[in-house]
Amino acid sequence: MLKATNPDLTIVRMHGRNAAGWSGNGQDNWRAVRYLYRYNESELREWAERLRKMEQESREILVIFNNNSGGDAADNAKQLAALLGQEVEPYPPQQMDLFDTGSGGSAESGQQPQKYRDRQ
Repeated sequence: MLKATNPDLTIVRMHGRNAAGWSGNGQDNWRAVRYLYRYNESELREWAERLRKMEQESREILVIFNNNSGGDAADNAKQLAALLGQEVEPYPPQQMDLFDTGSGGSAESGQQPQKYRDRQ
């Protein structure tokens, strides 16, 4: 059951639905695998409806996307914002460089993009 936690501010954190990644059985790359998930439009529409209902219980709702292993967090945040009728701004170029999946990281490989791995 989804319920607002505070009448002033409720925070929803979106980690993804990679159930297999959460029980990675001690894999060395558990961080990369755990948050490797891209929400599809249907899932985001479900969340948009849930968030609209929560607006009746909380003055402000903050949604944080943490499904960032494959660079999906920013795209999913923009998609959800659009579904909620919010203005969507273009990405700053330097932010998108962090998620250059052409550098060895991808949803298929289960690895973080090279630029992200180099920063750790």
